[in-house]
Amino acid sequence: MKVEVFSDPVCPWCHIGKRRLHAALQRVAEPPDVVWRSFQLDPRYPGDVRWTLPEAHLRRYGLSRAENDRRLAAVTATAAQEGLAYRLDRAVMANTFDAHRLVHHAAAHGSAAEVLEHLMRAYTVEGRWIGDPGTLAAIAADAGLPALAPGAYAAEVEADLDRARRLGVTAVPTLVVDEAYALALPDVDSLVRTLEEARARHSRS
Repeated sequence: MKVEVFSDPVCPWCHIGKRRLHAALQRVAEPPDVVWRSFQLDPRYPGDVRWTLPEAHLRRYGLSRAENDRRLAAVTATAAQEGLAYRLDRAVMANTFDAHRLVHHAAAHGSAAEVLEHLMRAYTVEGRWIGDPGTLAAIAADAGLPALAPGAYAAEVEADLDRARRLGVTAVPTLVVDEAYALALPDVDSLVRTLEEARARHSRS
């Protein structure tokens, strides 16, 4: 059984979803194979702009300050329930194409989940700019990875983005179970139940 997780490191809900998936996997008898797929919330975000998330909300996406405050407060409160201490007031928006290349690089060395966790934490908690090649190099080094070559894994990222379009994924986090159905940010109990039901169907097939 395979679970594909479409996510973007600059999606605060994706870090929450990753934490819930980790908790669910500890509770199922036979954990599925998990494949981390690339998705970009804003693929046209300029690579040289270092706005904080509140600045991007106001300047790029046209949110009011009140709506920005409401959204950040809601996601921060939900993250706290999962043990995540978000500081989205200092999160720095980024074009995440290169960050996704790094996740594929990590996957080739068996550490995709670890590197994705580093990327998400850098964004949601630490206020580090994950659009910066230096930041990505430091995260790779911390994970014990060799340097990411220029342009490496770009084709793999593009293939994930195309797969998301073909599967109808329009928001993240989205979990696709055995290519049959998709879930958007389920709670841990619901996710455990879904994985167990999928495993039972998989065993009968």
